[in-house]
Amino acid sequence: MWRPVLSNMGISGALGAVSAAALKTVGRSLAAFLGLTFVSLQVLTYSGFVTVNWTVVHRRVREALDTTKDGRLDIDDYRAWLKKGLVVLSQGLPSTSGFLVGFMLGLRVF
Repeated sequence: MWRPVLSNMGISGALGAVSAAALKTVGRSLAAFLGLTFVSLQVLTYSGFVTVNWTVVHRRVREALDTTKDGRLDIDDYRAWLKKGLVVLSQGLPSTSGFLVGFMLGLRVF
C-alpha cells in the first residue's frame, strides 16, 4: 500500500535535489556574469567612454522585481517569487512535498 507513495516521493525528491543543484550552478554563473558586467561598466564609466544613470537602472530593476507593486522590494516580493518558482518546478509531479524535501536537501548538499 505504501510502496507507490514512497516511490513517487523518491522520484520527486530526486528531481528536487537535481533541480536545486542545477539552479545553484546557474545562480553562481549568473552572479559572476552580473558582477563582471558591473565591473566592466564601472571601468568604462571611469575611463569616460560611457555614462550610466544608476538611478534609472535601480528604478527599472525595482519595478521589474516588485511583484506586490508597493514600490519597494521586501520579503513579500521574495515570497511571491519563491512560491511561483516552486509551483513551476513542481507542476505535474506526483509528490510536491517530496520535491520540496529533495530541493531543500539539494540546496544544502550540492
